[in-house]
Amino acid sequence: MIARLAASRKCRVIGVAAVAISFGLAACSTGSTTTTASSASAAAGSPATSGSPALPAQDEVAWTYSGDTGPENWGSIAPGCDPGPTGSQSPIDIEAAALVAETPATAGAVTIDYLPTVFEVENTGRTIEAIPADLHANFITIEGKKFYLQQFHLHNPSEHTVDNSSFGMELHLVNKSDDGALAVLGVLMNTGDANSALTDLFTKTPTTETDEASMVALDEKIDPSDVIPVGSKVARYSGSLTTPPCTEPVVWSVFLTPSSVSATQLDALSAIFPGNHRPTQPLNGRVVNDVEYN
Repeated sequence: MIARLAASRKCRVIGVAAVAISFGLAACSTGSTTTTASSASAAAGSPATSGSPALPAQDEVAWTYSGDTGPENWGSIAPGCDPGPTGSQSPIDIEAAALVAETPATAGAVTIDYLPTVFEVENTGRTIEAIPADLHANFITIEGKKFYLQQFHLHNPSEHTVDNSSFGMELHLVNKSDDGALAVLGVLMNTGDANSALTDLFTKTPTTETDEASMVALDEKIDPSDVIPVGSKVARYSGSLTTPPCTEPVVWSVFLTPSSVSATQLDALSAIFPGNHRPTQPLNGRVVNDVEYN
């Protein structure tokens, strides 16, 4: 076990301007309970606490991104992936003009507390995934509850869309609380300048599937906060993991201002995974919250 790295933390705050996602609706499919800081935040969808599901292993069921085991058939492979008329599945299309603001704007604020960290990279056979050496070194805080960064991974093209438009890539920072509740930050990425924070990752990306013994240690530390676009508005909603078993509930915060990734970096991912994204899922009456990132 590598000891926690000594470094000054970057602490950034997202002020949520959100309203009316009843996180209990997502939680009731799993029997999860919710935590509230106020009646307003309860309506907005506070994170699940006791009874929340642990982050599952993706290989519990056989699935792919195409063919008979592709996304259109995930519901028969893993029942949790069937959105039905009431499910809270991810990803979704985000209508920018339909975001709903909450009063006060600070309710549900999210604090990001990431720092430069050593990562190992693996090719799971479905995505490129980076795992921090210390699973408690980086965290976000939602209404006083800490969610620790477990990994980040890449999708090509983006899974979330904005006004039915997709992006070249999407990066997911998966965070989990000590009681198993999940909160994911989604970073949309468009082709432009190279993403300097991910240079070493793309240079050393394993092109074939790895196992625990063949993961690639990066030479350069990555500060996960460097991939997050400063000042971006964020869409907050109650959803799920975007791969089987499609676990609900998950607190999603999707940054609507895209970060940049070079054509070379995107091509490196595309060469390994020509398409590793789940199509958008029905909203089923969920309200998407308006979030400000400071």
